[in-house]
Amino acid sequence: MVITDIDYSNKFLEVLQYLQSTYKKFPKFMIEIIAENYGIPPSEVKELIYIYRKKGTLRILKDEGYYYQLNKS
Repeated sequence: MVITDIDYSNKFLEVLQYLQSTYKKFPKFMIEIIAENYGIPPSEVKELIYIYRKKGTLRILKDEGYYYQLNKS
């Protein structure tokens, strides 16, 4: 039996797009809650946040209480 790693990137992007369209800016705990509703395990969420921040897709608004927002580009 081969165990394959599931790529949650597309689902995570859906989560971010949903949050962006609904709230415009959102705290980390909202990402975690909605990601869980989309079936993304909590262990994957932290890594995906890091990956999407590094890619520049997700940005942190440090001057606004560390809320997150999708980059417009």
